[in-house]
Amino acid sequence: MKSPLLLFFILIGYTDLSAQDSTFVTIRTGERVTDVLTVADIYHYPQFTNGKVFLRDGSKAVGKMNYNRLYGQMLFINPKGDTLALADEKNIKFMVIDRDTFYYGEGYIRLLANNGITKLTEKQVWVLADIRKIGTHNRPTTTVAVTSLSSITNGKDAAKSKDLIMNEDVVLKKETQYYFGDKYNLFVPASKKGLLQLFPKEQQGIDSYLKENKVNFNKKDDIEKLYKFLRQFH
Repeated sequence: MKSPLLLFFILIGYTDLSAQDSTFVTIRTGERVTDVLTVADIYHYPQFTNGKVFLRDGSKAVGKMNYNRLYGQMLFINPKGDTLALADEKNIKFMVIDRDTFYYGEGYIRLLANNGITKLTEKQVWVLADIRKIGTHNRPTTTVAVTSLSSITNGKDAAKSKDLIMNEDVVLKKETQYYFGDKYNLFVPASKKGLLQLFPKEQQGIDSYLKENKVNFNKKDDIEKLYKFLRQFH
């Protein structure tokens, strides 16, 4: 296992996280992450929690773990007290932390529902939406929107990153992304394309449902109704 791919954002201009599924946060020069976001905003659990990692070769590992939405990584505390990220994610079969089950697909996804045939999962992560550089007369100028958080990687220790300071304004967006999976743990994004990939023999039924129901694939209520429909497929 290795140190995490370290990403850091110093945040201010905090909007109400509970009011909507996606939230924009402006990072202003000179502010720290702890000035804006709480532990609950950054981590899935209020503290590092006992967890087990089950690997594809049949082995397993245990430790104190937590999912970090800023990094999009599963972190753990090693015997020396260092905060590290799980490595070799593709060798992970699944993880159990507290009462939750996580898989590794397009990032770490948490199981919401499972009927033995179809799984519904979610991924919560902060993505980089924009960088605003200071132009003439000290006015911010918006650059082309970007999505890769690696553009503000600082190469520092995760435990120390909360104390770093940005030198430009950055806009982050908190997203909840949904995925469907099959009994073999193949996961696809919640979209028409993903559904047809997962259920190629059910195109007619899927087309009919999507035609009769206006599905917003980013809205939890719509996703849950769609999942109930998909449970009929075997």
